[in-house]
Amino acid sequence: MSKENDKVLEASVGMAIVDALPVLCFSASMILIGQAYQSAVFMVGAILCVLAGVGKVLWKLILAIAHKDVPILFRQFHFLMPAGFVLMLISLVINRPSLSALWKNVSSFPCNILFLIALVGFVVMGILGAKLDSSSKKANWIEQIVNLVAELCILFAVVIIWYGSDYYHADTAQYLQSTDSVQVTEISDGLFFNGSGTDTALVFYPGAKVEYTAYAPIMMELAENGVDCFLLEMPYNMAIFGMNRADEILSTYSYESWYISGHSLGGAMAASYAAGHTEELDGVVLLAAYATESLDDLPALAIYGSEDGVLSMEKLETGRQYAEDYTEICIDGGNHAGFGCYGAQSEDGIASITQEEQWAQTVETILEWIG
Repeated sequence: MSKENDKVLEASVGMAIVDALPVLCFSASMILIGQAYQSAVFMVGAILCVLAGVGKVLWKLILAIAHKDVPILFRQFHFLMPAGFVLMLISLVINRPSLSALWKNVSSFPCNILFLIALVGFVVMGILGAKLDSSSKKANWIEQIVNLVAELCILFAVVIIWYGSDYYHADTAQYLQSTDSVQVTEISDGLFFNGSGTDTALVFYPGAKVEYTAYAPIMMELAENGVDCFLLEMPYNMAIFGMNRADEILSTYSYESWYISGHSLGGAMAASYAAGHTEELDGVVLLAAYATESLDDLPALAIYGSEDGVLSMEKLETGRQYAEDYTEICIDGGNHAGFGCYGAQSEDGIASITQEEQWAQTVETILEWIG
């Protein structure tokens, strides 16, 4: 029996099971990436990597339980794993994914932290493998626990990216072009709608899993009527990961009056941000959303549609208590998705007015409220 096999024979069933957990995490990660990436070459490579990990785990289990050596289960790892990674790399060359989109997913919070922890874990594993006695049970336990933590971090990051990659797409190309009265420009985290106004601005957080440009029509109309707008893109299309993105806007641009707004989950996150910045803001506008913490004396305007099938009316009612200066407007015939332009939303009611009418009523209400 080989020296390597003698070392592994000291492993217990528990150690073999712990070794299997990273394989499960890796398998789940690759399946999710494969679904989002839609590359047959990538999936074949991922399957080879999974088979390599499964084979090694089986080898350890057989050694631990039956004390029987099946060398091929160990040796295959050194061939299948590299082959799998080579195929996955080849898929990147063949399919040429957007490097900017890839970098955006990897570098945005919280995935950047998770990937960093995983990278550190793999480096630590390499160091441990080089310096520790591989025949030591303690060394094997430490190595596999570090591996498990790294693989879990990757899995969590991949789940976030996968979940955010399935979103409602905007149909607003015509509203992203500058006009005689509004200049539309790209900023670091979104779009700036610069109209004729000079003293009032609004920062907008999009709804969860909705392409941020879906709210361009309302932003354009507000800017045309004197309220400059900053429409912000959120990490993984979820404002919960970018609640503080208004910080840079407030510190970079100068206006006498600042308002923050958002739709659905974006509205809830905007309200949470406002709760911690009441002295910097002049009000918060909630579109089919509600506050979850005290806004003190900061004025709040809540607008929703009568046909909204997504908004929780119980939470809307509870949210009223968090604002001392609170105004609530129901748009007759409007629904949840009607505040943007991204098509029908699951579980939403059917609007009896056009989305253009809902936009117009929303803008009129906001302008009157701002006064």
